Amino acid sequence: MALISLHALAGVFWAGSTLALTHTSAAHKVTPELFRAQMSAAVLTVLAGAALWGIAIRGAHGPMENTLAIGALCAIAAAGVQGAMRKSPVMAQRIAAVLLSATVVCMVISPYVT
Repeated sequence: MALISLHALAGVFWAGSTLALTHTSAAHKVTPELFRAQMSAAVLTVLAGAALWGIAIRGAHGPMENTLAIGALCAIAAAGVQGAMRKSPVMAQRIAAVLLSATVVCMVISPYVT
């Protein structure tokens, strides 16, 4: 339960702050403190998700696992975009927001995919 909570809370902060920053004008900058907090949350989210994958999935392959894998890849790509596009932080936040939204959708629908 602690691992699920860590994964969810870090992910909510990461996705929520990213979505909020999509409404920031190009004149505003993502502060270094917020960037560090977002990247820390991204690392915690991905590591906790990987641990949950190892505990819950245990090598199973099916539609649910494939959907979760797509979501995980979108999250990893979002972290990469946010880290790589420091020169254009508003665009990075917007791209990452789309990827993180796809991640959330994949996590939510995964139990229902057949």
